[in-house]
Amino acid sequence: MLSGFILSYTYKNALLSENVSNKEFYFKRLARIYPLHIITLLISIPIYLIEVGINTPIFTKQYLSNIFLLQSFGTDRSYFFSGNALSWSISNELFFYILFPFIILSFFHYRHFTRILLFVGCVIIILMIPQTKGGVDEHSFFYINPLTRLVDFALGIFLYDVYLFFKNKRIEHYASLLEILSVITIIIFIYFNPEMPQATRYSCYYWLPIFFLIFSFSFQKGIISILLSKNWFVILGEISFSFYMFHQLVIRYYTQLNIDFFEIQNPFFSMLIVFFASLGISYLSYYLIEKPANNFILKKLIRTS
Repeated sequence: MLSGFILSYTYKNALLSENVSNKEFYFKRLARIYPLHIITLLISIPIYLIEVGINTPIFTKQYLSNIFLLQSFGTDRSYFFSGNALSWSISNELFFYILFPFIILSFFHYRHFTRILLFVGCVIIILMIPQTKGGVDEHSFFYINPLTRLVDFALGIFLYDVYLFFKNKRIEHYASLLEILSVITIIIFIYFNPEMPQATRYSCYYWLPIFFLIFSFSFQKGIISILLSKNWFVILGEISFSFYMFHQLVIRYYTQLNIDFFEIQNPFFSMLIVFFASLGISYLSYYLIEKPANNFILKKLIRTS
C-alpha cells in the first residue's frame, strides 16, 4: 500500500504528462532494486550451503526464478523463500512496477470503473478467507501471491487520490492529532492481531490501520512527522531498503557463527549484535553499493535509450 502511494506521489503527474516515459520509469525502478537483489542473492549462497550441506546444488530452478524475480509466482515455499528469502517481496514489487503506468492511467481515465474494480477485488479477497484451509495455502495465497497483493498496491494508489482530495481542505491543521490517532490505531490492531484468523491477518486485517497511517503522515505537518524529518531519521529512511535486504542474512550468518564460535547465550545481547551489525552493513551498502550502482545503471541505460 505504501509503495502504491509513494509511486503515485512521485510519478503520477510525470507519467500522465509524459515527462517520464514508461521505459524511463522501468529503468529507474530496476536500478533501484536489482543491484542489491543480485548482491544479497550471491551473499546468501555460502550460508545456504552451510545450512543444507556443502554438496547441495546451487543453480537450481529456484535460484533461476530468484535471479529474474519470479519466485513469488507460485505456492512452493522452496521457490518464494529461496536465496535471500526476503526478496519474494521485491518479486511482487517488480510485478507492481510493470503494471503501475497502466494502473495509474486507468485511475485517471476510467476513475469510476477502476474504483469499482478495486472494490470488487477487496470483496473477493474477503470472501475467499473462509474458503482457505489454513497453513501454507493461506500464507502463499494471501501473503505471498502478487495477484492478491496487487489489491494492497492499488489501495495505495487510491489513497493518493484521497490525499489529493483532502490536501487543500486545511486538514493539515489536525495533522498532529491524525498522526497520533493513526499510531494508536495501528498499536490496537497489533494488540488484537493474535485473536484474528490467520487468513484475515494475511489479507485484509491491516488495510484500515495502514490506510489511516499513511494518510495521516502524508501531509508531513504533524509533530511526529517533524520529528521524523530530522537528519538521522532521513538517513535511516535512505538505508531502509538495504536494512530490509540484509537483516535476515545477518541473522542467518550470526546464528551459524554463534553456534560454531561465539556461543553467546543471552538472546538480548544477540539481538543487539544483529541489529547494529545490520544497521552498519546497511549504511555501508547504501553509500558504497546501492547508490553508486543505481547512478551507474541509470546513466548507462538512459544514455543508450
